[in-house]
Amino acid sequence: MTSPRQLLLCLFVFLVTFSFPSYSANNKAQAEKELKILKAAISDIQKELQSNLTEQSQAQQKIQIIDKKLAAASSALRSTQAKLESEKHKLADLKIEQTQKVELREKQRQRLAAQLKSAYISGRQEYIKLLLNQEDPTKVSRMLEYFRYLNQARIDDIEKLQQTLQRLEVIEQDIQTTLESLAELEQSQKNQQKQQQTLKEQQQIALQELKDSYNNQNSRLNKLKRDEEELAKVIRSIEQTLRQFAPKQSLSGLAKHKKKLQWPASGPLVYRYGSNKLGNRLKWNGILIGAKEGTSVHAIHHGQIVFSDWLRGYGLLVIVDHGQGYLSLYGQNQSLLKSPGDWVEAGEPVAISGGSGGSGEPGLYFEIRYKGKPQNPIRWIK
Repeated sequence: MTSPRQLLLCLFVFLVTFSFPSYSANNKAQAEKELKILKAAISDIQKELQSNLTEQSQAQQKIQIIDKKLAAASSALRSTQAKLESEKHKLADLKIEQTQKVELREKQRQRLAAQLKSAYISGRQEYIKLLLNQEDPTKVSRMLEYFRYLNQARIDDIEKLQQTLQRLEVIEQDIQTTLESLAELEQSQKNQQKQQQTLKEQQQIALQELKDSYNNQNSRLNKLKRDEEELAKVIRSIEQTLRQFAPKQSLSGLAKHKKKLQWPASGPLVYRYGSNKLGNRLKWNGILIGAKEGTSVHAIHHGQIVFSDWLRGYGLLVIVDHGQGYLSLYGQNQSLLKSPGDWVEAGEPVAISGGSGGSGEPGLYFEIRYKGKPQNPIRWIK
């Protein structure tokens, strides 16, 4: 008969075996559901921004279209360049192996030739002498084994030579295929570089049209204020979305990392936080880093991408949520490397710097916000 203690033990084993895996699976399913909702909410924000496109001037619309085309062209060019480098390394490795195999082939041929010559001169005569002289059977057996060994060695050398020749043939075919691939990639690279240059020229023309559309300083000031209001609106929407739908992940914010975070990109500090913008009629809410075009832009801390799209006045913009109300913003990029919902670590590339958004010159616009309010980034980065 089963005792109460044994029943309790069986119940405990049942709970451990069945309840915990189910609980873990439920947690995972819930996290995936929340992430899906978060992505959908962010997508709604981006759709709303797209619907506001009609409120922009023709010059601003043109800049947005060109910026996105340039981002796609730059991304394609980087992909081609990466493949090109890979094929060049492959070709170099093949040529090294080819040289090694040619040297091995010559050594194998010389060794085999020496063996055949030796066998021709003395091998058959020595074998006959062993039989005719009727020497000690043990010695005859030992010598016959020696000749058998030499014969097997020659067979092995012939097989190795055949393998070397076959590998050389494969290498030569691979080299030819790689050369053809390199030629195609180099042509693609030239076409993409030409397309990129054309788009950059169009970008400059559109930028000039935007500048010409301003009648005076007031119209320029109004445009900058509208840009800031648009960004503030996006951030409010993101914060509201995060409060409602953010996955239950442990993001500790940036409060404990003052003066410890790495710079998001290399380059001189062009504009400081709080310095004058457009004379003294507006202030900078972030900093402008003079990063060269094509420079990698890195996340300053662990977080989740909550915005990755084009925004008026800020170009191709990435916003990372670090938790506890902290956001970091990376604007004016040439192209974006991450999508909403992606998790990033400190130092991980999130974009490639450029001059999108009508900035007119390459650089990275960088902000840190706490509960929607701009903070001085210099207090956080080294």
